[in-house]
Amino acid sequence: MKNLSTTKEFVNLHKKDIREQVFEQLLMKITMGEWKSGEKIPSENELSTAMGVSRISVREAIQKLDAINLVETFRGKGTYVKEFSTNNYLKSMTPMLYLSKGDIKSVLEYRRILEIGIIELYLRNVKEKDIHDLQKMLDKMEYYCKKKDLNKYRKYDLDFHMRLYEMTDNPFIIKISVIVKDVLNSSIEGGLTQEGAEEGVGYHRDILECIETGDADRLKLVISDMLEKVEEGVDKKYEK
Repeated sequence: MKNLSTTKEFVNLHKKDIREQVFEQLLMKITMGEWKSGEKIPSENELSTAMGVSRISVREAIQKLDAINLVETFRGKGTYVKEFSTNNYLKSMTPMLYLSKGDIKSVLEYRRILEIGIIELYLRNVKEKDIHDLQKMLDKMEYYCKKKDLNKYRKYDLDFHMRLYEMTDNPFIIKISVIVKDVLNSSIEGGLTQEGAEEGVGYHRDILECIETGDADRLKLVISDMLEKVEEGVDKKYEK
């Protein structure tokens, strides 16, 4: 396997949707053939420095590339480009691009099963940093809800749930959650209402409280109720 020893120029990134821009630029390196099959891509540190972004942004972009089967990461060795073909790439992206109302509700059903199912996993190993990070995301949600900036609100809403997936320390759940995040983000974009955001802040406040107290039973009820509200919002959106 070849090793990419240098990080060539990257397009300057704007503050809006930094992580999505990082993903798009790394994706282009592969789809345009600059990073070829079998080559080792630069490390998170190298990419972070070259692009002027945080390692978290780079890590999430690499996770997304892994989730759509374009790269593979080996512990202690780095991340390598997998065999790329346009047909395989388009097949992997199709579920994210064309979602009917039924598809969205199926995704929400999946989320209900997943997010209730993983509660026991992350509750038994909650760290102080987890609580701190979740609180920061919740504060951002509340701030942008009050500002009526639903796009920014939705970003931190999704980040909050991604953090829950990460708290399981289960690599498979984390990998699958990357795909779920993109599907939800693309499918409900613009469908969130101000009223829904205000309710969402309350639900996420309850979720965090349950995590802090270790109340698994109440947490299951809160998440189930919250996702029912989301589904009602989808129904209203498609009635218009």
